[in-house]
Amino acid sequence: MQRLVPELDGWRLQLDENGKGILLPREQWSSIAPPQAPNFFMRLLQSNAMAQHGLNLKDVLQSKVDIEDLEVIYSPFFEALLGFPEIPQLITCHDLTPLTLPASRRAWLKYRFWQPKHLHCATRVIAISRHVANQLIAFGLPGDHISVVPNGIRIERPALSAPTSEDLVVLARHDANKNLIALVRALATVQKRLPHWRGVLRIIGRKGKSTPMIQRYQRALPRPNGLECIQSMTSETLIQTLRGSLALISASLNEGFDYPVLEAKAEGLPTLISAIPVHQEFHQDSSLFFPADDDGTVLTQQLSTLLNDRAGWTQLSTAGRVLTESLSVQRQAESIRQHISELAR
Repeated sequence: MQRLVPELDGWRLQLDENGKGILLPREQWSSIAPPQAPNFFMRLLQSNAMAQHGLNLKDVLQSKVDIEDLEVIYSPFFEALLGFPEIPQLITCHDLTPLTLPASRRAWLKYRFWQPKHLHCATRVIAISRHVANQLIAFGLPGDHISVVPNGIRIERPALSAPTSEDLVVLARHDANKNLIALVRALATVQKRLPHWRGVLRIIGRKGKSTPMIQRYQRALPRPNGLECIQSMTSETLIQTLRGSLALISASLNEGFDYPVLEAKAEGLPTLISAIPVHQEFHQDSSLFFPADDDGTVLTQQLSTLLNDRAGWTQLSTAGRVLTESLSVQRQAESIRQHISELAR
């Protein structure tokens, strides 16, 4: 979202440092997220992506524009402005994972009973993949209300020319859909079958409900120091870690897009990913796959290929980079601008 919004025209609705709603012109908008609201009630709404219900949006909008002059409302989030059903609205659905693998019961309840209100209010919904579009249709949204616009990415550095280590990296929170417990179990098989491999698997992401089991299985690894769990790092260190790795792994059970895979490919880093629908939709010809329930057998084979076949590593690096070149932020923004133009009243 931070990459995309600067490309689009129009006023930006957000909270200020006092938890008040403001409209900002394009040139004043910042990609830095607003701080937590000082007021407890607004902070609670903010944490649940429901801040609009603590605002008098009519007054906020009328402070800068005549509501009658608003042609369309666009949201890069799965959220419509529910108080303005008369204005065409284009909202974005990134995934429906909370319905199948929720991080909390609250998340499931919100998606099951509250998100339909946003879908009903929206004129059109952008799905970031065909997989998400299919999920929306299964959820009851008519197909002619959905447009597929994949996420875009900016390429900022030259592609890697060769691996500089045997390390692997995962960018994922410790949530159920990230499938990290199964990945750590599979890592035990990899370490047993490839005793010459001395690389480290680094999982970078916040702790969650899966953390205790991850730690338990880490202690049982043949080489426990071959796994590192890091909650966060600076963007500069993250880039260095990506570019200093042999490959990125995503073992997810369900994703709407899985942006970290695209981020790795923008650096020219090969990827080992689970054979789930959205991965197969975008990455069929530019990644190595393993079953989401792999016991480590296939992962061992794929890792062995990357370790021993430099030409294969280079081919994956090149193919991934080509994919990212076709999924630019400019292309994404142009597609969204076209949809906005079509909906404008």
